[in-house]
Amino acid sequence: MTVTEHYRNLHRIPELAGNEFETAAYIEAELAKLGYAPVRVAGRGVYADLIAHPAAKWLLFRADTDALAVEERSAAPVCSGPPGVMHACGHDSHCAMLLSAAEALRGAKLSHNIRFLFQPSEETTEGAAEVIAAGTVPEGICAAFAMHVWPDIEKGKTASRPGVMMASSDIFRIRLRGKSAHCARAAEGADALRTAVDIAAALPGIRESAQDPRTVLFLGSLHGGKSHNVVCETAELFGTLRTFSGEDREALKARLSLAAEQAADRHKTEAEILWDMGCPMVQNDERLISALQSQGVEILTTEATLAGEDFSRYGAFAPALLLWLGIGAVPPLHSPGFYVPEDALPAGVELWQRIARTDWSWLYA
Repeated sequence: MTVTEHYRNLHRIPELAGNEFETAAYIEAELAKLGYAPVRVAGRGVYADLIAHPAAKWLLFRADTDALAVEERSAAPVCSGPPGVMHACGHDSHCAMLLSAAEALRGAKLSHNIRFLFQPSEETTEGAAEVIAAGTVPEGICAAFAMHVWPDIEKGKTASRPGVMMASSDIFRIRLRGKSAHCARAAEGADALRTAVDIAAALPGIRESAQDPRTVLFLGSLHGGKSHNVVCETAELFGTLRTFSGEDREALKARLSLAAEQAADRHKTEAEILWDMGCPMVQNDERLISALQSQGVEILTTEATLAGEDFSRYGAFAPALLLWLGIGAVPPLHSPGFYVPEDALPAGVELWQRIARTDWSWLYA
């Protein structure tokens, strides 16, 4: 089956994070047709191994599988089947390209083993942790690679950067509890909404304390109160922190927690600060970029982005590299109009093969 056929088949069956069962079944079936022995992992993920030698070191090739809750209005040649769900981040193309690479590499004489990993739940930044906890990272791993389609880079070109490429991505939720009272006797209550407003007002100053001015501390939701004349008893703030350094990540977490506690003390309310530590920064190993360039792979240098990617978690096990595959001037990622031009797909398949055929023995010599 061609990479375009895989892309169209997967584009028709988008599934949200946590529900990638049909996608996993499709990938399992296609890998089995190619002679692989696919393994289901964490319920919705799949991997298959290409064994060069039982004692050889391992490369990990990762593609993500989940879609987004977006109603499609794109120029793609086929449309999403389920209403309100679409592959607005290109994960269908990632899986298609990796499946086709697995087909092309069958029987190749390689110096290392390859694990083709199709990981669920990237959009929630939970999938990598799930499959890692399930034992998916092979012993003897020497490098991990991932590819992501990227608009506004020339179609078919590859881009990356050494060091930090994508920001850490964390979610905060601050729950406030006060005491209800009539507004005519407000002093008898404890106002959770005023507490929330104070915390929200403190966010710009906290963000400005970061060492890196690109840091984002963003409040996306503030809810509190049910009536125009009642002191608000409960309120909640919901937002995200994006940083390019571990120091800023920890410092701003601490400052936000302190600001919430101080605001609660002023208004005699209670504050509960909850952090969902989504994923660390994507940090690319410069040596992997140099090795590919020495083999004639052209890699453009791109700017770092405040978007997050849970591929970063594999970097705790081995040198890692995330590559962007240019798809030209198409609508933005996560938008209803996003699509992947099908003539960009063969370049991704070829790139996977170039990585697979590169000599990585120097990583463990």
